Amino acid sequence: MIQSKPKFFDVNEIRHLLKLALPLLITQVITALMLFTDTVMAGQLSHVDMASVSVATSLWGPVVFSVQGLLIAVTPVVAQLLGKGSSDHKTVTSTLYQGFYLSLLVSAFVLVLYQFADVPLQNLDLEPELYEKSYGYLQFAIWSIIPTCMFFVMRSFCEGMGLTTPALITGVIGLIINIPLNYVFVYGKFGMPELGGAGCGLATAIVQWVSFVVMLAYLKFSKKLSSYNIFSYFEKPDLSKIKALTKIGVPIAISLVFETTLFAFSALAIAPLGSVSVAGHQVAFSYSSVVFMMPLSLSMAATIRIGYLKGFGDLDKLKQAIRTCFVMATAFGTFVMTLTFLFRDAIIAMYTNEPEVIALASSILIITAVYQLPDAIQVMCAGIFKGLKITKPLLYITFIAYWPIGFTLGYLLGRTDVIVPAMGAAGFWWGIVFGLTAASIMFFIKLGFTMKKPEQLFD
Repeated sequence: MIQSKPKFFDVNEIRHLLKLALPLLITQVITALMLFTDTVMAGQLSHVDMASVSVATSLWGPVVFSVQGLLIAVTPVVAQLLGKGSSDHKTVTSTLYQGFYLSLLVSAFVLVLYQFADVPLQNLDLEPELYEKSYGYLQFAIWSIIPTCMFFVMRSFCEGMGLTTPALITGVIGLIINIPLNYVFVYGKFGMPELGGAGCGLATAIVQWVSFVVMLAYLKFSKKLSSYNIFSYFEKPDLSKIKALTKIGVPIAISLVFETTLFAFSALAIAPLGSVSVAGHQVAFSYSSVVFMMPLSLSMAATIRIGYLKGFGDLDKLKQAIRTCFVMATAFGTFVMTLTFLFRDAIIAMYTNEPEVIALASSILIITAVYQLPDAIQVMCAGIFKGLKITKPLLYITFIAYWPIGFTLGYLLGRTDVIVPAMGAAGFWWGIVFGLTAASIMFFIKLGFTMKKPEQLFD
């Protein structure tokens, strides 16, 4: 019998991925829209308030993303247990409980760390008003870390089971209440003080507590999870299970630290150039955060699907699913690149009407269009590695690509005359382009070697 040649991609796999990815996409876009609304509403007050959101989120964002990276370890563990056909619901639910314990440890660490949030701000040489509003944002945001960590565990558990709607519903609720909360605290309505950019931090904290309560209620009362009897019994901390989650999650968390701090430190290095430069950078960053949700949602869907197929143990189907993932990532990256280039003027008009900021943001958005394709490839590779529970490559590849290459080159281009006359904010974005491109190449090569060694793929 002549065997047919394996298809480069599978339409059924596209359906599987889209079914998972579409709710994730909407959820992630909603999450990014919260930063978008923060930026726009603060920007309508003044460019200093918009800049304060940029500086504060540059210090807060890396922590939130790294925490999410650590706790996302729950997703592939649950997905593989289901892929193996585990009938012991307590084994699956146990991952949720141990994730909670891990999240509490992380929350305690972050709470202590951010008692010293003024230290980095004092060393940035910020304008006095910009310093005060940035610090005010962080003072409010820190009180959201406990519900944020607990929420990430619950969300990762649901997504590991293929339930992506709960996070979507929670995100919609969060966005709906974020807008009026910003209105009240940023502009000082209904008797509240006008906090400016700092008010966005207070709104963020309230939204996170509400999101935590909503997701908790879903786990408790959802009919789809009723057979798991969540919260019907108490489980003590299990150090071996917490250690297993940590082993998977720590490389992801550190890789996200490298990635998010590339953007964050770029913003902080731009800060001394003045509030106009920071505001122009923030427009590009806010927009990029929104459109990045397209490839990121596909990556998250890939983590779930690849984790399930690894548990199922079918190598051929696993390889075909991976090929399909890359076809979809390439398509999405090309689409976003074209969208960014063609509609950059309309995009900027949503943020600001200040001529200096518009001119700078326009030049930066052309640069951001360039990196959309390599960014889509690298984030898809990361999602596949997470699904395979092979996370160490994320650690060293992101470090090399984002810091020795991305930030170093960005700083040389942006703040020095070593290569070309200092380019300001645009130079840092060119560094990001080269860093993301390097990451996509290294990830792709590493994944190719990994797939040639099936013994590394299956537990």
